[in-house]
Amino acid sequence: MRNERKLPMKSMFGLEIQCADDKPQYFQNLLLQLKHIASIFDSDDSLLITDSAMEAKVVKNMLMDRCILEETYTLSLIENPVATRLFTDYGFISEKNNHYLYQDMISIFRIESGKQVDIDMFLIQMEESIIAIEEQYKKSYIIDKENKEFMMKVARTYDIEVSIFDLDK
Repeated sequence: MRNERKLPMKSMFGLEIQCADDKPQYFQNLLLQLKHIASIFDSDDSLLITDSAMEAKVVKNMLMDRCILEETYTLSLIENPVATRLFTDYGFISEKNNHYLYQDMISIFRIESGKQVDIDMFLIQMEESIIAIEEQYKKSYIIDKENKEFMMKVARTYDIEVSIFDLDK
């Protein structure tokens, strides 16, 4: 097992606004105002998404000043996903059809080496735990962070070397 630092996907920042469901126009007006002072990459319902920590801080301060900041999230943007039925339990697809996962809920790994038959058996064993597969460069598998120890145990059983990405760095 190896620990990797560079994520195979982009970290994004979500800021959830307190907004009544019956006031979608308020959210749209606020979004237009924010686009003048910050770069809003995407949005979904009452969630604004930026692609930099600095932009997120600007938006967060503005929302806090207006007392409408509900919650903040660190998200992973999955650019080329193969989503399983578990995907929406750990993330969402935005209005722009971008796929996001909540980073505090997931763990990401890649298979580095092993015999193909063992890799196939390992993947069959892990099938029920995989949330999504990112296929941008080299396949990255996304699982619930609570299943990380299980995944490492199964990898050892099949003599598979995996790299685990550190989402806390």
